[in-house]
Amino acid sequence: ACVCMSRCSLALTLLAGVCGCRQVAGGVRALESGLLPRRRAVLAAVPLVAGAPRALAIAAPQASAVTVAASAVPPSAAAEFWSGLLAGAVQKTVKELALHPLDTAKARLQAPVAAGWTGGARRAVLGELFKSPYDGLAPALISGAPAASAFFAVKDGAKRAVAGLQLGKAETTVLAVACANVAYWGIKNPSEVLKVRRQAGVASDTAGAAVEIWRAEGVAGFYSSAGPNYAYSTPVDVVKFLLYEQLKASLAARRGRSGLSPVEAAVGGAAAAATAQALATPLDVARVRIMTSDATG
Repeated sequence: ACVCMSRCSLALTLLAGVCGCRQVAGGVRALESGLLPRRRAVLAAVPLVAGAPRALAIAAPQASAVTVAASAVPPSAAAEFWSGLLAGAVQKTVKELALHPLDTAKARLQAPVAAGWTGGARRAVLGELFKSPYDGLAPALISGAPAASAFFAVKDGAKRAVAGLQLGKAETTVLAVACANVAYWGIKNPSEVLKVRRQAGVASDTAGAAVEIWRAEGVAGFYSSAGPNYAYSTPVDVVKFLLYEQLKASLAARRGRSGLSPVEAAVGGAAAAATAQALATPLDVARVRIMTSDATG
């Protein structure tokens, strides 16, 4: 009977939370007030029965303690890997769809010669920055989700793997990001070359550009910019993650609580990413011009 009433209490509590109904919440309190005396009576009767019932009464709190202890066990490196895999795929896909037009305009500004913008001609066509803003989106989407999944999976797995080395938070972040970017650019670099060439106007067809690179340079042509891409993204990601952790710790200390609201997390993440990108803009310009220079001479 106690078990049935407990299940009814849980169901009504959930219903009260969803509906926000005061009458349902009052019914829950009434049910619980009637349930407690019955539970006490049952527990009081247990010692009168020798043997197994007493053992069951003692085992119940022990079982709940084991459950709490099991829930407090930190996730394994494998669990961190797969959760990072899923989170990275979702994050990258949403980011590409939302920010690709801005990325296209940025690439056209960073590679003006490749886009044919020299001298007065560049000023004359600034109004066309967002013309065909989704050029290069297909290769970005094809490799973006797998690359981001690999990044977060390797990053989270590396952090768990080096947990026993007693490294500081900054050292752990640097090591994890350095490992993660190797996996990221191993997957992403070929499509990044095609994407940037489409955005800058160097190539008008993604498949045609891929065939041209393959015939001219083979596989090496798709990875000729891997070094500059890695040299750009690794400090950006390190600074971004470290700044975010610092902002999160500062806000938590000021508010007197450990967690951040979704709005605070979004604002903190945006501020950290913007700062890191601003500091590394010269490296970003260099890598874009390297990826377009092979096609423009």
